[in-house]
Amino acid sequence: MRYRMGVCCLAVCILLSGCVGGALEDRPPFGDEPPEPTTDDYAFEEVSTEANLEYESIGIGAINGNDGIYAVDYTNDLETDLLAIGGGQPVLFENTGGEFERSDDLPPVEGTVQGALFVDHDNDGWEDLLLLRRGDTPVFFENDEGTFRERDIGFDDEFVVPVSATAADATGNGCPDVFVIDYNDWLDEQPMGWQHYLNLTAEEDNGQPNALYEGTCGEFERVDDAGIEGDHWSMATSFVDLTGDGNPDIHVANDFFEDEIYYNQGDGSFEREYLGEATDRNGMSSQPVDVTGDGQLELFVTNIYFPQSRWAEIPDSQRQLFVDFMTSRIGDRNQGNNLLVHTEDGFEDQGQQRGLNEGGWGWGSAVEDFDGDGQVDVFHATQFEVRFDEREPTFVRGMLFAQQDGQFHRLNTSEVGFEEVDERGVAALDYDASGSMDVAVAANEAPYRLYSNEGDQGDSLQVVVGGSEDLEHTTLGTTVEATADGDTQLRVRNARADYQSQDTRTLHVGVGETDSVDELRVTWPDGTERTFEDVETGQRILVTPDGIEDRRSYS
Repeated sequence: MRYRMGVCCLAVCILLSGCVGGALEDRPPFGDEPPEPTTDDYAFEEVSTEANLEYESIGIGAINGNDGIYAVDYTNDLETDLLAIGGGQPVLFENTGGEFERSDDLPPVEGTVQGALFVDHDNDGWEDLLLLRRGDTPVFFENDEGTFRERDIGFDDEFVVPVSATAADATGNGCPDVFVIDYNDWLDEQPMGWQHYLNLTAEEDNGQPNALYEGTCGEFERVDDAGIEGDHWSMATSFVDLTGDGNPDIHVANDFFEDEIYYNQGDGSFEREYLGEATDRNGMSSQPVDVTGDGQLELFVTNIYFPQSRWAEIPDSQRQLFVDFMTSRIGDRNQGNNLLVHTEDGFEDQGQQRGLNEGGWGWGSAVEDFDGDGQVDVFHATQFEVRFDEREPTFVRGMLFAQQDGQFHRLNTSEVGFEEVDERGVAALDYDASGSMDVAVAANEAPYRLYSNEGDQGDSLQVVVGGSEDLEHTTLGTTVEATADGDTQLRVRNARADYQSQDTRTLHVGVGETDSVDELRVTWPDGTERTFEDVETGQRILVTPDGIEDRRSYS
């Protein structure tokens, strides 16, 4: 059986407009080079106005802002809704069947919401909401069958700039635990790594501590003796089993320091490992994904890319300033995105080898099969280029990397339909239940974008994982294996949280020109397993331990 594709910062970066979609430079070969995909295989259309997703970031005068977008089915109707933050009050957009309506199901919130996490804290089947506030305590809202009611359940710590949170059952008690990462405020101090790239130690870093909260399916309590330590400028995190032992581990992408993994020891405690110099960049995203096809998750992390070989392309009037800036403060950090692949010696960066590193100034990302060929692709947000005049910065479009057999090819996104905008959070979803994965983007001080996937698609199956009355365990950590034409793909129902964003938890499996999945195997974290044969593609299904409870054909 062969596995194919599965699921799953302050610096100056210049990505000149002529290099988007251009040839990749100095990339060593990674196996036989397959024919490169072209922009003819991908097409997106900006439809936020038509879909009534109207929301605009107002900016908060901070370095990294709070522009975020989060996908969730909070009404349990098999439609994917959206939460937008960054435009003043957070706004819930209820999906009414391919269009959105502003909902009044979420009460107003005081203060500045910096991040969010949807998590079913009590396993009742309804996604609750944790809102992270800048310089304040979080606010928790329990989902009462589609209406959110504020509750105090133990999130009593004040955070400085809590950009992301994630969840999984770390202790094995069946209840989700929550991990919150805190950045820091550039207005108060600069990262120690900003000036001391070559000799900074973990003990010298001056960010903020991250926090683990143990859940009891009712309340949460901060855990201080689990091995979560260190003060870093953390940007994104994943909470998912990275070793195959059944225990969820924690990956943290750090700004101005190495990434780290907290390995779960099986009792709720963790052992930390730093991932080395190859990750000592400006990590701004964390996406678990199976690239190697071995049924084990790897990690995609956005970073900053502008190599020294291209500094000569900078306009004469700005070159010396830029060179001084980069050499004195950044060192070799601007080497681009990481793809961390698990080997016998630990995680190894294969971003450059596989064609994923040249992504400009990356932020939030989405790793999905955007053309339905059975292999996931990568989209990520980007920030601005250098200022080519004294008035406005020149923005780049989001990056799209199309995959063919483990190798990725950067496409010219101006030809694919993505607009030029300063971006932050990214959420992947199929908002119109058409069978193709769309992209919602949180823009910085601009209207948010919704890109409908209009490209030619292979067949696909979408799986919503649910529980049952007899299953007293979180569904986070459930694995889905879909076999079609002899190829098996792995998907994992994890928190799907990332930098300032959360992807849909509806698992999308592209299968090419195949009208059925020969075998669909679903395994819940407590060991409950169900296998279904000859499942038709072209539909979204709800799977519980009791069987296929609901299904909906694509529109």
